[in-house]
This record gives sequence, C-alpha cells and structure tokens, in this order.
Amino acid sequence: MLRRLSGLALLALLLTAGLVFPQAPTNLIILHTNDMHGQVLPRGEAGGLAHLATVIRREQPDVLLDGGDMFTGTMISDEFFGKPMIDIMNRLGYGAVALGNHEFDYGLPELRNRLKEARFPVLSANVTGVEEVQPYTILTVKGIRIGVIGLTVENLGQVTHPKNLKTITVTNLLDAVRETLPKVQPVSDFVIVVGHISLEEQLRVAKAFPQIRLIVAGHPHTARATQAGQTLIVEAGSSTQVVGKVTIRLSGKVPDTLTSEMISVRNVPPDPEIQSIIAPYEKLVAERGAERLGEANADLRKSELAESPLNNLVADALREAAGTQVALQNIGGIRAVLTRGTITRSEVFDVNPFHNTLVKMNLTGMQLKELLGRRVIAVSGLRVAWDLTRRPNLLVSATLINGQPILDSAIYTVVVNDFMAAGGDGLLELTQGTSVQDTGILIRDVIASYIRKHPVVSAATDGRVTIRTR
Repeated sequence: MLRRLSGLALLALLLTAGLVFPQAPTNLIILHTNDMHGQVLPRGEAGGLAHLATVIRREQPDVLLDGGDMFTGTMISDEFFGKPMIDIMNRLGYGAVALGNHEFDYGLPELRNRLKEARFPVLSANVTGVEEVQPYTILTVKGIRIGVIGLTVENLGQVTHPKNLKTITVTNLLDAVRETLPKVQPVSDFVIVVGHISLEEQLRVAKAFPQIRLIVAGHPHTARATQAGQTLIVEAGSSTQVVGKVTIRLSGKVPDTLTSEMISVRNVPPDPEIQSIIAPYEKLVAERGAERLGEANADLRKSELAESPLNNLVADALREAAGTQVALQNIGGIRAVLTRGTITRSEVFDVNPFHNTLVKMNLTGMQLKELLGRRVIAVSGLRVAWDLTRRPNLLVSATLINGQPILDSAIYTVVVNDFMAAGGDGLLELTQGTSVQDTGILIRDVIASYIRKHPVVSAATDGRVTIRTR
C-alpha cells in the first residue's frame, strides 16, 4: 500500500512539474476519388487504375473513399459490366463508395452482381430499392470511429434511364441525413458524407448539418476544395486524372483542422500488381477495339454553344440508320473527342459509351418545337436557331432541312436514343410520342456503321444550327 501511494504521489508530482505530456494530436489521411467512369486504362499521360494505385500505395492512406460513378465510360469496363473496376477497387482497399447515377447503367441485376462482389460498402441514405446498398457504414482507424453516410443526387430519375429505376425510391437529401444521423452519431467519434450530389446539394447539406465536417463528393466533375462554414467539401475531378488527399488533425477524437490537396496521376509508373489484374481484360477487348472504321481529317468535338461537326455526325448517323425525317441526340450523351487520324471502334465507344438504343416514334410539329425550346440538342433533318439568353423557351426558329416550316398539327418521324425517349434530360414530349419502336440497336454501333459507310469524316459544318449566347 505504501509503494502504491508513493507511486501515485510521484505521478502527481510529475504532472505538476509538467513532465508527463498530453497525448500528441492524431492525423488521419483520407484519399478520395470520384467519377472514375471505368477509367481502367490511361489516356495520354494521365489516369488509369494501375497508375492511380501507385499514388495510393505511395501515400498510404488511413481511409480510401470514392464519390461515385465507378462505371460507364470505357470499353474495358463496360464490356464486362464494371467487373474490372470492382476487382481493382477491392484490391486497393476502398473503405466506402457513394452510389452514383451511372452505377445503374448496366441494369439492376448487373448492379446487384457487382455490389455482391465488392468488399466495400456502396452507400446511399436517400435511395432505397437495392438491398445491397447501405445508408451508412462505420470505419475504425487508429482507434477512431468514422461514421460515413452516403448520398445520391435527388434528380436520379432524370440522369439515369427510368427502365433501371423501376424498384428505386429517391428521397430528399436533408430528410435522409436527419433520419440517419441519430443512428450513426452514437457509434461514431465523428461523421462525414460521401455523396454523388450536385454542387447545390453539397452546399445544402453543409449548411443544414455543420457538425458534418467533411463531404467527399462527386458528380460535377471538378477538382476542388470548398470551405462551406465548418464543412470542407472536396472533389477530385474525373477519370482518375487526380486523386484528392485530406489530412484531418484530431484533437482527441474530434476533428480540429482539415486540409486538402490534389495529387496528379500523371507521369506515374503503373503498379505491377494492379496491372496484372488489368491485363486479361485488356487483351480481350483489344482486338475488337482496334477495328479501323474510317479517318477523321481533324479533331471533332461536341459543343452546346455552337454548331459542332461531332454533334452533326452523331445525329446524321441516327437519322440514316432509322430512315426518319428528324434525328435528335442529347449532347450530354456525347462523351469524347474524335481525334484526327484513324477512327477505331474503341474511339467510337468513347464517344458514346452508354448502352442506349435507337428508338423511332412519331411526334406532332407542336411537340417537336416544344422540346426544341427546352435545350440545345444535336439535330439532323432540321435547321434550328436557339437563343441562350431567353428563358424558359430557347427556340427562335425551326424548319425542316429543306426550309419547309414545321406545322403544329403535322406528324413527323423522329429518332432518338432510349434515354431521351423515356423523358431523360427533361424532354418530356418524347414520352408522348406515338408508334414508338425501340429497335434494340446500340447507338454506338449505329455510329460505327455510319463511319464505315462514310469513311472520311470532315470537321466541316453546314449551318443547320445557330446559337446566340449573349
């Protein structure tokens, strides 16, 4: 007893003298990606999951997170319905991933297959209908319990094909967080969000829940860090060109300061282990992707601000394949540049990586003009003038390509993709078409066939579109 008392006395003496120091602050390193869109292989000097792996393993993060949209965008991912992405992300040790809108692109059965293969949780507190998706998870690192809540864009039904959402319910983001926080906070030291959500939605969450100090986001495709009150919001661009790094300095178990930086995935050697996972997938798609279709005499790019030769080419391909008077293509569905030189099937895939199909229908002239007033789209068989300074109706004029007026009560044959036909991008008039026929033909195959028939692709435009921007 005397020895114990003398020990306690000694401890008190040391504390009084300042010789026993408080525990040093703990730093947590979080690496984050988002909108990888199947970027298994590099493009140019940037991107590629083997190169990303080198950066991740060099930085040795405590937590690895992703802001969603793992899938859709490259042949090597889409030919296997996203399986290469899951295989590699499993090996890299992702802790949690937000459910993105493009996770649904392969259909619910394939999404569920991928989620069952994933060794990390895919999260969304405001989307129900996929039992493998969880609202939150708890990650424990260095003795710290991190509650991670997932969120998905509220307008999921507008940015995903409705056929893939038949069992899905999307609720208000703030309501979902209010319901989930009481379940997470008692078992966490602090709470963060991984959200595939718009900038406006990110700010809404940060404003409503200042106790959430970090939002790892995706969807806008920007590389940035934004301080919104007490909350740091971070995104890491798209297609693995950069990886984000957040350093959290803890006071005890509570975040004290958060700092962010972006690390370039450029001129980085590939990680050998991840490259070995990629190799068999790459070999299987290489022969099909290398098929030569034609030649471009210049780079062809899409545009929503001016007439574009790439917009025209895609729309012309649809109209020729369908044999209709008019073709319409949403510009958001055109995803890459056709570069000067040889055009391969792989490059056409990059231009239109979605599993969208060719749909024919009849529309009245009134319906056609109403949907043209909603937004700029790629057209064939029409001459259209838009004024982007006008709201809500942007349309100035529209005629058939031969100059004949579009008559309100007349019936016109129109071809679109199945995303548009279901009212995607808010083009609701297309849901009212008659004599609707989904051909089942993939849009990218239509484009490939068109280039094969017209093998020299020009960057010239023909004046079918004029757009006033100011």
